[in-house]
Amino acid sequence: MAGMLPGRDPEFTRPRLLFRRCVESGQAFIIWWLAALWVSLMFPAMSDTLPISPLWVANALAYGSVLARGIRLVPAFALAALLWNIARGDDLVGILVGTGGFLVVMLFVAGFSRWLQHHIEQDHARRLLRVPIIATLSACLFTALGVWQFAHGIPSGELLTGLWLSEVTSVLLFTPLAQQWMEGRGHPLRGRHGLRPLGLALAAWSLVATLVLVALWLFGNSEEVPQRWLPYLALTIPILAVYLLPGGLPRLVVPIFVLAWTAVDLRLYTVAGGILDEPAMLNGQMIIFTATLIGFLAIESVHSYDLANRQLDAARLHDGLTGLYNDLGLTEQLRHRREGDAAPSLHALIGVQVPDIDDLATLTGLDEAHGIERRITETIRHCVCSREGMGARLQPGLFALLIPIKPQGTAPASLAERLCDDLQAAENAGRLPVARLGLRVALIEGIMPAHRGHLTSLLLMACQRAGKQERERFYHHKDAPNLLIDSHRDALDWAGRLRDALAGNTAHGDFDLFAQPILQHDLPEIHRAEILIRWRLPDGSLMGPDTFLGIAENFGLMPRIDEWVLGRALSLVADHPARQHLTEIAINLSGSSLENASFPDTLATLLDRHDWPPNQLCLEITETMLIQDTHLARHNVQAIHDLGVRLAIDDFGTGHATFAYLKQYPVEELKIDGSFIRDITTSAFDREVVRTTCALAELLDARVVAEFVETQAQQDALADLGVGYLQGYAIAHPMPLITYLDSL
Repeated sequence: MAGMLPGRDPEFTRPRLLFRRCVESGQAFIIWWLAALWVSLMFPAMSDTLPISPLWVANALAYGSVLARGIRLVPAFALAALLWNIARGDDLVGILVGTGGFLVVMLFVAGFSRWLQHHIEQDHARRLLRVPIIATLSACLFTALGVWQFAHGIPSGELLTGLWLSEVTSVLLFTPLAQQWMEGRGHPLRGRHGLRPLGLALAAWSLVATLVLVALWLFGNSEEVPQRWLPYLALTIPILAVYLLPGGLPRLVVPIFVLAWTAVDLRLYTVAGGILDEPAMLNGQMIIFTATLIGFLAIESVHSYDLANRQLDAARLHDGLTGLYNDLGLTEQLRHRREGDAAPSLHALIGVQVPDIDDLATLTGLDEAHGIERRITETIRHCVCSREGMGARLQPGLFALLIPIKPQGTAPASLAERLCDDLQAAENAGRLPVARLGLRVALIEGIMPAHRGHLTSLLLMACQRAGKQERERFYHHKDAPNLLIDSHRDALDWAGRLRDALAGNTAHGDFDLFAQPILQHDLPEIHRAEILIRWRLPDGSLMGPDTFLGIAENFGLMPRIDEWVLGRALSLVADHPARQHLTEIAINLSGSSLENASFPDTLATLLDRHDWPPNQLCLEITETMLIQDTHLARHNVQAIHDLGVRLAIDDFGTGHATFAYLKQYPVEELKIDGSFIRDITTSAFDREVVRTTCALAELLDARVVAEFVETQAQQDALADLGVGYLQGYAIAHPMPLITYLDSL
């Protein structure tokens, strides 16, 4: 099965392989001789001058075996034919010519099959061309050899035609049958219908076939029978066999029927004294050939139809790029794992994600992106064998391993750890740039058949959490998978509420603006405030921004929310009578807005619309925010600075981009994170961080704001260190923006 992860098959050693080939050649030799003996005993010679049976199964079986196994069986069949000709008592020239002709046809079979494989793309066309052309060549050659070797004088045209038709019929019947068995396509009773309708189909076929043959046998002495309709009724038998029996069975049943029919045919057309009525025989042989040709074409057409359906079904369940299962295929596999099955009902799901695969394909080219995905597939296959799990490519850049949890099996956490190690080893070997790609690995345990409709969603959510891990980028979800599903549903519900609120529909809640004053230590009469966003439920209760801003970021809603906050805040402040007492307002800006090419124009429009001085607006960017397009971000920051709007770095000191931000952006304010303020009265390290920040700010000619100031002792310590601006509960709690403006 293509979706299974193949294990490491043991390779045959050379002596074992040689022994296997010898056994195979010996079997081919024995099969050819048994077929030749059986046909010789069952069917008499066509005439005294041509001691050749009307069907020669042995050669046809040899052709099918060569088609299936290749040229390596040719010596065994050639030796069998050589010994047969010697045992029959042919002269030396006849032995050499007959064996040589058979050898030439077998070599042609091998070469012609290889030529078709390289020059004819459609399997259906190859199947319809291969055997008929082989049959035609073999019939022409052996008819000529038979006449040259055995006939005394020129045989009748009827006898020659009958001999040619017999050889063609033999190849059409038995070559595909031998090929089917030698290729190991499974038992012929298994096919498109399965075993369920076998009894009814066999009964119907056997009844019609038996009635036809019995009728021919009983009325064989009647001179009118060959010209009447009864023999031609047998032409329907191959069609019935093809369309009623399971897929592989007609290739076995039709030859058996034709063998029996040939025996009846010989009896019908053998007159007194054992002399064959050649014209009558030709009539019967033509009917047999026609039935055989119809059966061959019908069988191959139905087989091609079944093969196309199987290929479509495989394409429906498997990924075309890697050969692993796709989302539907993995879902179907899990759907069949029911309670009480031999397979365990509990599984673990391991995921590997290449984030931003579309951007990667755009930058490096689709072929390179596909090459990376194939190398990830190879790593997964090397890591996990077929007994441990099923692999899938659920969507571009997202791979999955469905691992059955067994009491004595490998622990899923160990497999996930092994996979991480193999990915890292692939990077060390230069095959896979894991660090540059930012690969994420996630493990979810407790997967059951009931979760089959959520596999992709579960992995996407788990890989998203893995992406938030700063170092390993690995997330192990140890709780029930339903919690991830519930979390995702909550996120979808929140995204819907946020979109509704942005569109003006506040039935499920709305945004609300609060303000928290910022105290200037040496000029307390100066009024500055930071604008904060909250979510107000229909019952009037409030929810903090941590509840919904992360969801808004994931769903790409932050630019719209930032624009709403800016527009709403400027509108309320600009229209309020206390506007003249407010020196500055500060508003947080998301990384998504900073990467939005149209944001500077939007900001300029809002400032102009509400007639708000740009130097009285400060935009705060968080140091830990994720900025993908740094070039565009720098361009926008410069455009914001050119407007006259101030720029501040929020949560200063907690991220990795501290000094990079200071170098790249025209910063005018540093807001020290509260984690350095909480213990400033007791922690020498925190005091040193604050002192260093103040020194940097002085170098940059920037202001320093301390957040989360909650006690008078903290205020005194910060004043001693030179921090000029304070914000926190010790100064004022956040309050509705309108309330704050009214207080001014």
